[in-house]
Amino acid sequence: MSRKIPKIRGIDDNSKIKAIGNMFRRLDCSNWRVNVQLDPKQKKLSLAISQIPLLARKRTLNTTDTPKPAGFKKEFILDKSPWNAVKIKEVPIAGVSNQQDHEQWCFKFMADGIQVYLPQLELARALFLYEPYLCRLAMIPDGLIEEFDIIPLDDPNSIQVNLLPSCSLPQHVRGDNELRRALATIILDKDMRQSFESISRYQLEYGEDNGNNRVWQFRFAPPPLDQVRLAVRGHFDSNTSSMFVYEIYGMQGLKSNHPHNVHFFDPSYTTKKPGKGTALPVRPINIEDIEIDDDEIPQASGGVELVLQAPQVTRTYQNPAHTTRSGATKGRPSGGKKEGEADEEVGDDTVVISTDETSKNGHAIAGGTDTVDDQSDDSKNYTARFEAFNAMLKMLKGMDCEVDESKPRKLPVIAGYSKQTSEDSNPRCWLVKTLTVNGATFRLMEVDTLGSKKRLSTLLVKEDPSTNVKWENAISEIAKRLVTDSLTWPTAYLNETFKSDNVQRIAHPKSPAANKDLLDADSITSWAKRILEKCSNQPTAK
Repeated sequence: MSRKIPKIRGIDDNSKIKAIGNMFRRLDCSNWRVNVQLDPKQKKLSLAISQIPLLARKRTLNTTDTPKPAGFKKEFILDKSPWNAVKIKEVPIAGVSNQQDHEQWCFKFMADGIQVYLPQLELARALFLYEPYLCRLAMIPDGLIEEFDIIPLDDPNSIQVNLLPSCSLPQHVRGDNELRRALATIILDKDMRQSFESISRYQLEYGEDNGNNRVWQFRFAPPPLDQVRLAVRGHFDSNTSSMFVYEIYGMQGLKSNHPHNVHFFDPSYTTKKPGKGTALPVRPINIEDIEIDDDEIPQASGGVELVLQAPQVTRTYQNPAHTTRSGATKGRPSGGKKEGEADEEVGDDTVVISTDETSKNGHAIAGGTDTVDDQSDDSKNYTARFEAFNAMLKMLKGMDCEVDESKPRKLPVIAGYSKQTSEDSNPRCWLVKTLTVNGATFRLMEVDTLGSKKRLSTLLVKEDPSTNVKWENAISEIAKRLVTDSLTWPTAYLNETFKSDNVQRIAHPKSPAANKDLLDADSITSWAKRILEKCSNQPTAK
């Protein structure tokens, strides 16, 4: 189901975006805005650039019904063919070239025999401007230098990014592994960084002072996107074999040309001490009674940072980086909630937020948007957490036991709980392996307990046809309960769903206190034998 765009105060219900025009700011102010033409016509003619993650042509703002994306869907693979910068007025499609934004820039290129016209702001939105913070940062010359410091490490495949004291990166970006991965590419990939920084450079070069305002037609230098698959919606004209893109909704095969392991050092990531936490609690929220006040400034401290659900652009990386987050001391980050603590209620009245930069003079609740859906296969990034378990599985294969090749799964994100995240701010994973022994089928489950004081026993469940269990549904339910039950196996649910005789717990071998993941070969062999023994001794279903 399509996500609704958060409601923006001052805009009529069901207003369609007809055109996206110039960017501008007052000469005595640093806050940029973008001209937007809406249908029906109304008083509000511009929005803060922090709303760019929500803006695409033909989108409907403040919808009262389920949103229906506009345009013809098309996917194409980009190649090294040159791109030309042309204005929208050159698009040979009636009803496009004569719109109010006909002076704006787009890229012109051939793909699958179609002449594609892609608005430059739309490509930048999909690549970089997916979060209000980055929309503002992109307009600041040397903005990345002021926010982040890059520290090479001894391992050539690892690098550290320090968040400088002046860094205003929102807390929800710091703690989200998908957003950190996208940010790491902007900071560390040479081509992506140059492309991002070209936005402020082009503004300085091509923007003009007009009366009391600085005015600019958005343009930038795109990064190399050879072999990237774009999924778009737009206006396709069969007569001219041309297409004008309204929005990008998917990018597959992005490159990340930087060290694989990226360590973010965040001074705000410290152990929570009673009465001393100062970081803002971060809460995803998806309610109807919420409005973005485009003219308000959010408060800098003491408030709540909300993350708004919004239409997302899916993306995949060819070799997805592994990012971690650490601080001065290890432990639960400031602003985190105690396990099981529910989200703070916001009340029944309209909740007003601002996605602009926080200020001590602000009054609105601070907010960000979640418009990145990273679907990269990054399971390799988490296999090291199961090194001993995988070694044991290898032993089982040598004992006439069939083992499937399933990959680590991520525990689900559930509002009000934190166990779905490990101490390095990455998803907590678990493995569900299918074993076949003497014709019988079992599910063997192992949970990553990195950073947790306790370790779960390995869980073995026999498939019993008499229970009529839908396994994927059951596995999904177990994963949810692992999060809500503070990383404990849901005993009552397991016994009721699978029958208690079919459920077995196998203790892990003892390991050195200094390194719980270190096991010798004999211990791993013993672990495998105990699991095989449990399989062989299971009663036959009647």
